[in-house]
Amino acid sequence: MKIIILISVVVLIFLYLPVPWIYSKILVMSLRRKLAQKPSLVLTFDDGPGDTLTLSILDILKKHNAKATFFLLGKNIEGREEVVKQIAEQGHEIGTHGFDHLNYWRVNPLKSISDINKGIQEINKALDKKNKTYPFRPPFGKLNFISLLNLCLRKFPIIYWTCDIGDTHKNIQTNNKIEISSSVVLAHDYERKNQNTARMVLGTIDKLLREAKQKDLPVLTVSQFIRGSGS
Repeated sequence: MKIIILISVVVLIFLYLPVPWIYSKILVMSLRRKLAQKPSLVLTFDDGPGDTLTLSILDILKKHNAKATFFLLGKNIEGREEVVKQIAEQGHEIGTHGFDHLNYWRVNPLKSISDINKGIQEINKALDKKNKTYPFRPPFGKLNFISLLNLCLRKFPIIYWTCDIGDTHKNIQTNNKIEISSSVVLAHDYERKNQNTARMVLGTIDKLLREAKQKDLPVLTVSQFIRGSGS
């Protein structure tokens, strides 16, 4: 009996963190392979909406006639419902990033599922939608086995990234050294106290879009890229 319990515990431990971690690496490898086959620039923004930065990003995207995917954080939606509607009305894709930006490795599985559900509910409430499926980006890129299983059963696409512009790093580069390549780009549109960081985000996105146009690289939303559609 003790051996059976021990084996069960070992299996559960293996399933809970390593399996989602391995799965995340497979998803990133799949993204890189698809990017090599179909070179594209896929711009994604996490943790918004913000009061001003999101709107400034929307202005840049509009200037370049480009679409992007915004992974919204549920707790940042209240009071910014009009910003969410503006994102959708301008033809951008909306995804979910959970509600509280929890590390799902550090919370119990029920709390991680609750966080996912609350994030979806806030988006649906802002857009007056029901039972809609959104692309999901795991906070911190972390999933546990239960949250992974929950998302897979509900057929929510799980989206990672291949290039991080570094706007949340401690040593932020403000000189826009990132070179354009076929990438799923991670940036963040939550409000910043440091305006240099906000300017870095805007400058980098503008630079990437200008270079994508010069190199005739299609700029796609996550779903357009995964489906193989779009300009």
